[in-house]
Amino acid sequence: MELFATPYPNGDATKENPSLYAKRSPLDWPVPPGVMNPIARPDVGYLSDPDEVFNPETNELWLYYRAVTNENQIYLVRGGTPTRWSSPTLVAHGVNHTIVSPTVVRRGQGDWLMWSVNSGPDGCRSSSTTVEMRQSTDGVNWSNPIATDLSEEIVFAWHIDVQWIPAKGEFWATYNVKVPGSCTTAALHFAKSLDGVHWDVQPGPVLMRGEIPAFADIVYRASLLYDNTSDTITLWYSGARFGNGGYTWRVATETLTASAFFDRVTRPLLGGAGSGLGVTDAPALSDADAP
Repeated sequence: MELFATPYPNGDATKENPSLYAKRSPLDWPVPPGVMNPIARPDVGYLSDPDEVFNPETNELWLYYRAVTNENQIYLVRGGTPTRWSSPTLVAHGVNHTIVSPTVVRRGQGDWLMWSVNSGPDGCRSSSTTVEMRQSTDGVNWSNPIATDLSEEIVFAWHIDVQWIPAKGEFWATYNVKVPGSCTTAALHFAKSLDGVHWDVQPGPVLMRGEIPAFADIVYRASLLYDNTSDTITLWYSGARFGNGGYTWRVATETLTASAFFDRVTRPLLGGAGSGLGVTDAPALSDADAP
């Protein structure tokens, strides 16, 4: 099993480049032999938001990521082996910050979908966001985006991951939620959909700020894997705590039964949906220093 992440030591965006790790155990993810990270580097600006898809038609890992310069650019690199990657191909672009956190699903031959978050030019400072969807027949050439109804009354999606769950016939989305004016996010939410456009948002959070010490101030993007054989869900979380003048970013993991997971996300928070979602006392993130 492979994991792509963008290292972010001390909030240094020059290090935020897609890098590859391989699973040795649930908590041990070394760099595979022969791999020289990062997989991609920017010419200018910075890179972020990697998302991986296996393409059985070419027997390759396809990695999408976002470059941020004077616009948002979504690139694709193809990996035949962990040590051999293609040159990047530009597959989508838009003004900053209209294509945040692209997440791609290949549901079958000729059936590709991409979701991303449109926060408008204000980015982290935006008062709201919209989750958009694109379609493709080859994973390279994409349609214009259409707006989905993945939205909530008080908070807004910021970084999103979508998976197609064949055994359920559903798309599952995990996404951290921002409040107006800030992307220092406090919670991770979950929604499911039959068509990728119309979403059923669950009332309870997947994870909240402060549930583990490493995530005392921020819960950020997550990824989800459903195992139909064992009926379990494994999540990989990212988040941070503030101390000694800066944020320390970490990754955590959790595996639980699907029943336990849905018990969690279908149980509304005491005090209502906005409970615990205010901005942390730690310094707010901006577009320049948010992952």
